[in-house]
Amino acid sequence: MIVRCGKCRTGFDVPGPGRHACPACGTVNEVRATPGPISTAPPPPPVQEHPSPRVSCPNCGFSFIVGNVEVAPCPNCGTAVTVEVIEEGEG
Repeated sequence: MIVRCGKCRTGFDVPGPGRHACPACGTVNEVRATPGPISTAPPPPPVQEHPSPRVSCPNCGFSFIVGNVEVAPCPNCGTAVTVEVIEEGEG
């Protein structure tokens, strides 16, 4: 690892943490161990109050999620599938 002398600012290579003398000015520099990568868990996915509806194609039976649309083409066979809108409070 390359470190910089605290006195003369010369960069020099050291094998690891410990006390190392600068090759340019002789000042002893304390080299600390570097902390490992900090592992943080990713945030949980946002909770959807109204999840996207899932429909099944009447032609081929393929089930897929649709957005806020009235008719969606089946990604498997291309049939236009009518999306039933469930009003809030139903279901």
